[in-house]
Amino acid sequence: MTHDDLTTIDVSTMTRKERAALLFEEIITNHRLELADEIFAPDFYWPQFDLRGPDGVRSWVRAFLTAFPDMQDHVVHQVAEGDVVVSRLRCIGTQSGPFRGLPPSGRCADFTAIGIDRFSGNKIVERSAWFDMADLMRQLGHETLVVPSVDTP
Repeated sequence: MTHDDLTTIDVSTMTRKERAALLFEEIITNHRLELADEIFAPDFYWPQFDLRGPDGVRSWVRAFLTAFPDMQDHVVHQVAEGDVVVSRLRCIGTQSGPFRGLPPSGRCADFTAIGIDRFSGNKIVERSAWFDMADLMRQLGHETLVVPSVDTP
């Protein structure tokens, strides 16, 4: 492998990391839903919520921002290998609306989330997201676990 090959790989990896970060730091934090078309492929799929394409992403973001309108998502760390980018996030927001079956609490939460995005070229084609629901519930003052249906962001 030549130096030029390494430079190309590094640029591609950096580009993918930056594009994955846009979901959190621009689309969610700054409510820039129009960027979904630039970041997510038309055949994008999010199996956790059975969402497809950029419109599916916008649908999820709208529901999330209804629950946490002041949400601030910040990328803390990213790891990329091949076509996958893993992002660890710090999420801070006040629950002003329903979230995954939980009624609005009016309380602020500060929690960690993990996003795993798979790329084809420079567009995300599949994603999954993980966070500690029990910790989030405690912070929001919820004492009863409600297991939401898959179609509830």
